[in-house]
Amino acid sequence: MSTAKTLLWVAVPLVAGFELYAASLVLRPNVDPVYRAYFIDRSTDCWPHVTAARYSLGKPLSFVAGSPNLFLPNKGCGWFYPNARGTWSYGRYSTLMFRFSPVDAPLALTITAGAMVNPAHPTQRVEVSANGQKLGALRFDAVAPETRSVAVPAELAKAGSLDMRFDFPDARSGRELGPNEDSHLRAIRYLSVTLQKAG
Repeated sequence: MSTAKTLLWVAVPLVAGFELYAASLVLRPNVDPVYRAYFIDRSTDCWPHVTAARYSLGKPLSFVAGSPNLFLPNKGCGWFYPNARGTWSYGRYSTLMFRFSPVDAPLALTITAGAMVNPAHPTQRVEVSANGQKLGALRFDAVAPETRSVAVPAELAKAGSLDMRFDFPDARSGRELGPNEDSHLRAIRYLSVTLQKAG
């Protein structure tokens, strides 16, 4: 067998193997899990923003367009754009990030918000967690703003860093609940959020 034929017999399986490998990457690319969930599997609506997330305890974050201290520097993901009436949650969950001077005391997270409700679906639940630890569930029962609070234990406050997650088990599309034909899931229309020392 000539050298050329030998090289050909070696090259063909190598090229075929490379082609199979490339095809496998197209079908199942090796990417970051967050990227996969958002862009490929479409299993989440939440693409995390990168931000310093600096925060002064006790200072309200506004979710109303044009207001001072707008929440955008603390925005994680899962939010519609702010408007004059507040900011709607987007999808099954939303996140906020807080970086503050550590305190050795419990905190309280206070939310003022209205809910996407109607007579058939009169309540929106908000399950709140911080740094992966469940803090509690809040209920919003009206389109008009209501204020609810959840406690944050001192052991979490000591870190000076809280990644807050708000899960919305009752989220529904505007097409289902109104007031619009939007197919994206909504639950709560936030007006303000404040993280402060308890009491």
